[in-house]
Amino acid sequence: MKLLPVDSAFPRLDGDHTVARALIYANGTLPSLDGKSLNEEIEVRMLFVKHLLGDDELAPQAPAAIDTLLFSEQFSEQLQPLHAAWLWMARMSTFIAHEDLMLALGAAENALNVMADVTHKKTEDFLALLVTALYNLAHVHHLLSDNARATKELTRAHKLLERLVKKNEKRFTPIMLFATDAATDIIKSKNRQMEMLARCHDLTELYTSQLNESDTSLAAQALNQLIDTLEQEGNIMLEMGNPRDAMRYFSKALRYQKRLSDNMGMRELTLSLGLARSLNRIKQRRAAAEQLLTSLLPLARKLGAAREAVAIENMLNNRSKNTRIMSLLKGLF
Repeated sequence: MKLLPVDSAFPRLDGDHTVARALIYANGTLPSLDGKSLNEEIEVRMLFVKHLLGDDELAPQAPAAIDTLLFSEQFSEQLQPLHAAWLWMARMSTFIAHEDLMLALGAAENALNVMADVTHKKTEDFLALLVTALYNLAHVHHLLSDNARATKELTRAHKLLERLVKKNEKRFTPIMLFATDAATDIIKSKNRQMEMLARCHDLTELYTSQLNESDTSLAAQALNQLIDTLEQEGNIMLEMGNPRDAMRYFSKALRYQKRLSDNMGMRELTLSLGLARSLNRIKQRRAAAEQLLTSLLPLARKLGAAREAVAIENMLNNRSKNTRIMSLLKGLF
């Protein structure tokens, strides 16, 4: 999936900032704000953020410019809800670009919280932000290998866009094209997953049949390959949105791994983390997922597995984030 530019969701401003806009585009810097009212300054700063996000060379400056508006006491309390929501969407896009996916989900939650307080939820600006939120959430979940959730979010976005394109073709056609391309990418990904899953099933049967070989070295090799294949099947099932099947594959892989070693090493950590991810996606098993993750964190640190430790911490710190986001989305439709 491609990262969606947030300029299509940029809300209408109250003032006419033609001169300021021209200076921003000519110089790539924030123009003088002398004599501007607070609301005018906010709107000029938003135009500056929009420009930074659209320029690859200037884009690294965007997070600081966004945070100034969102967190500075001077501006934050004066932001109109739709302006604040757009800034959170812009911040979400910067997090996605740097693959800070949990922070991206946090930005989405903040945007939706702001949008929940908007009185008029049928305006074009509001719906543009809602579509952008759905697309960006789908992007994050696709990167997190949760294509089932990504598909649901893109489907919602498409339904909205079908109506919005009729009202404002120029504004919403680019988003529609992005959403269509994204859906195609996910379908292709699903097709590849199905092909890979079929191959994995064949390999599982082959390696299982070799476990009782009289040649112990061949049996041990088959066991190792079987564990790798079961892990791959578990990951594919997670991507396809089948956490219960994924849980069974990871559990089976861990049982076979115990035949090879009673110690807890990297392989055990990786398989256990896959099991925890599966449990975490089953509402009734999230408490078990939390217990498992809590026990895995010291192991990851002991093994020096920095990436796995960060993944565990992210899951523990953000375990209810998707649930809150889903609840917020339901309230906006």
